[in-house]
Amino acid sequence: MSIRLRLAAVFTVASAVVFVLGSWLFVSELSSSMQAAIDSQLGAQVSRAARFLPASGASTPVTSAPTPGEYVVQVVDPRGRVRGASADVGTTPLLSPAALRTAQRGRVLQTTTSGEGERERLLAGPLRGRPGWVAIAQVSLEAPDSTLSHVMRELLIGGVVVVVGAGLGAYVLARAALSPVERLRREVAALSERDAAAGVRVPRTRDEIAALATTMNRLLSRLHGALARQRALVADASHELRTPFAVLSGELELAARPGRSRDELAAAVERAGEEAARLARLTDQLLFLARSDEDQVPLHRETTDLTALLVRSADRAAAGAGMAGVRVRVDAPPDLEADVDPDRLGEAIDNLVDNAVRLAPAGTTVEISAAAAGRDLMIEVADSGPGFPEDFLPHAFERFTRPDSSRARSDGGAGLGLAIVSAIAHGHGGRATARNRPGGGAVVTLELPGAAQPRLGVPPPAGSTVRPSE
Repeated sequence: MSIRLRLAAVFTVASAVVFVLGSWLFVSELSSSMQAAIDSQLGAQVSRAARFLPASGASTPVTSAPTPGEYVVQVVDPRGRVRGASADVGTTPLLSPAALRTAQRGRVLQTTTSGEGERERLLAGPLRGRPGWVAIAQVSLEAPDSTLSHVMRELLIGGVVVVVGAGLGAYVLARAALSPVERLRREVAALSERDAAAGVRVPRTRDEIAALATTMNRLLSRLHGALARQRALVADASHELRTPFAVLSGELELAARPGRSRDELAAAVERAGEEAARLARLTDQLLFLARSDEDQVPLHRETTDLTALLVRSADRAAAGAGMAGVRVRVDAPPDLEADVDPDRLGEAIDNLVDNAVRLAPAGTTVEISAAAAGRDLMIEVADSGPGFPEDFLPHAFERFTRPDSSRARSDGGAGLGLAIVSAIAHGHGGRATARNRPGGGAVVTLELPGAAQPRLGVPPPAGSTVRPSE
């Protein structure tokens, strides 16, 4: 069942329930008011019943039955004889002897049914000034019952009209209110993954439908952005993999030619091995980034001597730094500990140090520093070169992005190193940022909230370890 029908059905049932309850309250109040008015008139008739007593020596008139809706009165003496009555009452008491005895002591109010099935209201009580005498007043309820029946019949007819009209109105209103949703559904169904500027029209109503359309456009924008990044990743990966595959294929083709010497074959195998290693490294990096996109990078956190970890990264970079004429210096508190994955964090720092060493001018220093601000850990790798190009900074951690060749002494890697650093920082609940120092040089910072674990009772003076280029 559609939402329109469900809304109309619910509104119809609710309208019917409300109308029935309202009608019941109205009829009950009307019946109570009419009965109260009748009882008040009966009381007035009983209070004035003495006027119906005949004069001395006169007889009680006996006439036909009273007309509907007319009040009739009797006055009965202690012996049960009718001594006075209105013009429309006979000589038989309207109450039984037992009821008359009760009425001699107090008022009796009751509703009876005549032989013709007509309801009657009766009030009896002691006659003022005559002990043992009883005054009785009675009226037929045919007129009030007819009025109530007419009102209920009109309410029933009106209720059916109102409930049916409410249901139809609810359906029309629901259809009008949900028509923008149906339009959004058709527009979304007509979208294609190849639409560059895919989106739906946002109505100018500034209501929930407009908010839904705005949110849907943002979602579509994110989806198309993700699709574009995926396509770019496939294209970039294909481009990066094509070169080593071509080189590997060429080396193997040359090695397969007749007349090659042993040294030439060994050189070809060595170059093929280098390209195969490059392919394996690139494949591992792509696999890691793909897992990081799905938050499936396993981290094995443990309490780690962070200063020792930084020193090991500097030691691993010392050989390459020496060949480039660059020094590597570590600046960190001697007893700084952190709750991190040492392998992953070491990989991130190695990437940053390798990039800095490769891009830093000869004779400069690459600085690796770490500090704790409460429970937060800050790690920085800085060089003294010209820094990142300004247009590269907003895209520094995107995949397959590299600074222009003017900053590098070589082409470097595939442009995945900083993306891996960012993924590792994100896996630790932190982030990676890149900036240029005012005095020259690039700085990449890892911010890891809650990772620092400074040792209790150990003073935190900063120490430094210098790794010379020699």
